[in-house]
Amino acid sequence: MTQPDITVRAVVTTDGPHLPDPTTRQDYARIYVDNGWKVFVLSPSKVPVANCEECAQPGYHDTVEEKEACTCLTCHALYAATDDLDRIDAMLARHPDGLLAIRTGAVSNLVVIDVDPPEGLATLANMKRAGVIRETAAVRTGSGGWHLFYQHPGGKVLSGAGKAGPKVDVKADGGYVVAPPSIHPRTGQPYTWYWDFPTAPRDVLHPRLRAHIQPPEPERRPIVPRDYSTITQNRLRGIVRTLLNADNGHRNDTLHWAAAQAGELVASGEITEQAAYEVLAEAAERIGLPPSEYGSAPHRGTIGSGMRKGMRK
Repeated sequence: MTQPDITVRAVVTTDGPHLPDPTTRQDYARIYVDNGWKVFVLSPSKVPVANCEECAQPGYHDTVEEKEACTCLTCHALYAATDDLDRIDAMLARHPDGLLAIRTGAVSNLVVIDVDPPEGLATLANMKRAGVIRETAAVRTGSGGWHLFYQHPGGKVLSGAGKAGPKVDVKADGGYVVAPPSIHPRTGQPYTWYWDFPTAPRDVLHPRLRAHIQPPEPERRPIVPRDYSTITQNRLRGIVRTLLNADNGHRNDTLHWAAAQAGELVASGEITEQAAYEVLAEAAERIGLPPSEYGSAPHRGTIGSGMRKGMRK
């Protein structure tokens, strides 16, 4: 078989289920970081480690940026993922029985096809027969399923249960996977790297599979309705334009600013709070923020916080 040709494949043997050198969680974590992946630690039961008392308070660290900037080692689940080896070592030392996990999505340049047995194995067999599964780095999970690792195609790929087929999940933006050498809490079996798919070596999603899990976005209507005065429409359009042009690292901060600006319009009676929320939520969706961040209702999340600030002025 042709020798693997991407970074991760350099640590996956072609004739067996074992990596050549690593034995400890620290060893594996270093390999993952070398591949550009963000790593964190789960509890022994596969669920995220509970937040500390402060981080568990409602409204504390609402935004992704706040969660990622939190100095707690394991609060906020996947947002604690890091490529700082000293931080990872500290996580592992604090949680000696914790499971190693990798954050998926653009942040790690990863899309993982997660196959859950037994139904998912039948789906995977059908996908292989259809020619949409390309050989890549693969993990045999502790439950007897598979994690197939592919490069992130760019744009936004949402994680989703059953998104690739019955019992075949997609772990991408907003997701994570348990990684070797973790032990499955129910079966007691290890997660193990394998080289097991006898097709031409590739490291990207098959175009048909990519089209299925990342369909083109539908044509979108204008965000700002024409139900308001020209002055109000222009102010809203300026707010939305700034938000749509926000850098990835400042999206939540910009949304908070935009919501405060919209809150001033609400306070002056130029627009209703619900209408302002709908405009901001649509813009937030377009820049890739989920409802859990921007707020699923006018009084929640970053939008709610920003609008309250603007309405108090």
